[in-house]
Amino acid sequence: MNTEYDVNIGKQCMKTAMRTKKEPKPFKSGNKVNTIASVIVHPILNIPAYTFVEDDSYVECRRCKVE
Repeated sequence: MNTEYDVNIGKQCMKTAMRTKKEPKPFKSGNKVNTIASVIVHPILNIPAYTFVEDDSYVECRRCKVE
């Protein structure tokens, strides 16, 4: 999958709280920062999502802030 998000592979990112002012939830690994392993199509939403080196989760690209 060749998208604008592919340039972020190998970089670290954090989840964002989107519209709320609350602290964002940590990743499945328990970390606040994860390393992007690849970009996939989210199986439910059909939009780009990141997978991570630290765990087997995936998160919508729009919910992540790349550092």
